Amino acid sequence: MEDIMIRDAHKGDIEALSLLMNDLGYPTTISEMQERFSGIIEHPDYRTILAVLDNEIVGMAGLHKGHFYERNGMYLRVLAFVVKQNNRNKGIGKILMKAAEDWAIEQCLNCVIINSGNRENRKDAHAFYQKMGYTIKSSGFIKELNN
Repeated sequence: MEDIMIRDAHKGDIEALSLLMNDLGYPTTISEMQERFSGIIEHPDYRTILAVLDNEIVGMAGLHKGHFYERNGMYLRVLAFVVKQNNRNKGIGKILMKAAEDWAIEQCLNCVIINSGNRENRKDAHAFYQKMGYTIKSSGFIKELNN
């Protein structure tokens, strides 16, 4: 897919970002995305990249640079990764993930980490990550706090 352009997200992309979050399975309104993105875009350790096809945003990767506690160096964590449902299986995800990996290399980061839920509907995503060379290394846990 040579027609795919990768670019950084900006504040004018809020509606598209909220639609992508919905596609990822996280119901998100435009105002919620605006609130979230306003903090993300200002933080120097975050980057949001978009895949654009024919002037339409068809995918995104939300990225965060972090320091290891358990070893020297830094990593890139892919916090959100999605390709629009009707644009999947066209190579867009590969291009988007490669762009994230290239940025990690540019930043001299040691590895790329991505978490994905254990839900049945995530099996295709898991197969994609493994096909891209990622290995299953850990389980994730979450505890909601009532603030």
